[in-house]
Formats: sequence, structure tokens, C-alpha cells
Amino acid sequence: MPKQFIDFGAVKAAVSFQQVLDHYGFTAQMRGTRNGDGLEGPCPIHEGTSQDTFKVTLSKNCWFCHNSSCKCGGNHLDFVAKMENCNAHEAALKIDEWFNLGLAGKADSSPQRRDGAPKSSAPSAQQQPMPRQRFNGTSSPAAESKVAEEPQEEPGENVPLSFKLENLKTDHTYFTERGLTPETVAEFGLGFCAKGTMSGRIVIPIHNKAGELVGYGGRWPGQPPEERPKYKLPMGFKKSAEVFNLDRSQMEEKGLPLIVVEGFFDVIKLWQQGFHRVVSIMGSSLSPRQEELLAEASRERSGILLMFDEDEAGRAGREKALVRLARRMFVRVVPLPQEGAQPDHLTENELHALLD
Repeated sequence: MPKQFIDFGAVKAAVSFQQVLDHYGFTAQMRGTRNGDGLEGPCPIHEGTSQDTFKVTLSKNCWFCHNSSCKCGGNHLDFVAKMENCNAHEAALKIDEWFNLGLAGKADSSPQRRDGAPKSSAPSAQQQPMPRQRFNGTSSPAAESKVAEEPQEEPGENVPLSFKLENLKTDHTYFTERGLTPETVAEFGLGFCAKGTMSGRIVIPIHNKAGELVGYGGRWPGQPPEERPKYKLPMGFKKSAEVFNLDRSQMEEKGLPLIVVEGFFDVIKLWQQGFHRVVSIMGSSLSPRQEELLAEASRERSGILLMFDEDEAGRAGREKALVRLARRMFVRVVPLPQEGAQPDHLTENELHALLD
């Protein structure tokens, strides 16, 4: 018997993660975080007792448990799947039933939010998912709505910087919310910047293949105000000329394949999980210059693994990258386990299952 259809995106849009916690009666056991956008408390999955192991980011509707026996995280569906020992599809059906959404079996699922927000007139997430903002250094709506468009090759190279950002705050709560250890933060030179053009952002140093510092990416911690983009790159920075973490990955064992992902934090989280041959093209579109850099880095090695986000833009981008790269080297596509999944949200066990 075929599975009853249910739109995962519509379920997640209709019910907040806090409402799911309320359903289980867990909210009362948790406390708010200092930035006002989170909750923390004992992990209900492994029934821990520590008051700060289980972290929730409310604006992103995501969670993560830092206990060594758990080390898992995700969204509403992942949480319910863990609690009920079921898969994501069954978890979506349970949420639909608990909150009386009426989405099960409907192909067009754009519901009224349970918190009273108006019903969206946009197509459902599975019919026409909206891509997340890509790392293109712009905040214009037109640029954000394009799906895996071919990047324009920016002529020339990025000139190495003559300065380094100092006095960065390395113990910002955002790192904890993303599950990053102090050692990982130090390895990648991450920090919260309080001054200059990156003021108010988590800064990520970007090096060229020779290891020279050529720029900083800036990520707003949490959900940014409407007038600010989530990610920011310096004016004039040639994103298409760089592959993030290429310098570090080249120092790893030659026999290992090169894992290619979309985002900064995908790289950083996989590196923390022990996958050190990992790089990012800072978006879902592979530029000709990035293609050359990947081909050079993969020469005399074990090929490339494409591990893009499991959304419309990610799938379109990896298919185009596969066609181009497969002419020059061995390439394997690594699909993620469910719609909307991102590499940095996967547990260590899930990563090993996909990559080993």
C-alpha cells in the first residue's frame, strides 16, 4: 500500500517547534537563553538530567543535544521521530493528527498556522520549495529567489588582506547553538565582531588555496532583521574565485575523497565530526574557477563526493556540478536522507552511514 502523502514543509510551517515541545509537556522544564531566541534544558530523548544539554533555537525551529550519548539534532520531524521511534513521514502524520492540521492526503498543503499567522498563498514546500539565501553577498529579493543560477565568473584574484580582525568574541552563544566546540571555533578563527562593516556578525575567515587570508564572511547570529541579509561578504570580494577550506583540506591524507558542500558551517561541522577533507563552494552553483580548483585538488586522489543541501536549489546545483566534474574525475552524489536536510544538521552516525 502506498504511503499517505503529507507535505513536510507545510507541517513545519503550520506548527512551531515550541508547540511540539508544549505537546510533550517539556517547555516548563526548560529555560530561556540569554539571546532571547532559545531554550535549554535536559534532553528528553536520552532522558538526561543536565540543565543545558538540550538546546533549541526558536527562530529556526531546530534543536541539538550535546550529550556524548546522544549528539543528535534537527527540526520538528526529527524530534518527533526520535521520541516516537518512527521515521520522518510517520512523524509528520503524527503532528498532523495532534494539531488537527488536516494535511494528510492533500497535495496542496498551505495551512493556517496554528499560532494565528495568516495562510500563505505560496505553493507547498514539496511542490515549489523556496531556496535559502545563497552566499552571494547581496540581499536583494531578486538575487535571493534564483535557484542554482550559473554564477558569473568574476575576473581576477582576491588580493590577500594586509590586516586581521582582532578582539573577536569566541564564546558567543551562537557557537553553542550550532553545536561547535571551542576547539573548532579556534581552528577556524571564528568570532563575533562588534566593530566595522561586519559589526553584529559572526565572522568566518576565508583563505585562498595557498592559505592566505583573502576575506571574511559574516553570518548574522539567529534570524536577522528584515533589512539585513543573513550572510554578508566584503564589497568587491570574488566568491567565484575561492573554495572555502581548500587550503586546510589539501593537508589531509591523499587517498581520501574530497567532500564538497554548499555552506561555511557545513564544512565546519563536518570537520568537527572528523571529516577533514571537506570544502565549500559558498553556494549551490559551481563557477568555472572553482571547478578548476576542485579538479586540481582531486588529482591523484579518490575523486569527489557532492553533498549539497536536499532542497530544490541544492539538487539543481549538484546535478550541474556532477555533469561538469564527472568529465574530469570520479564523482559520487550523496543525497541527504530527507527534504530540507543540510550536512551540518546530520549526526556523526548519519554522516558515517552516508560517507563510509
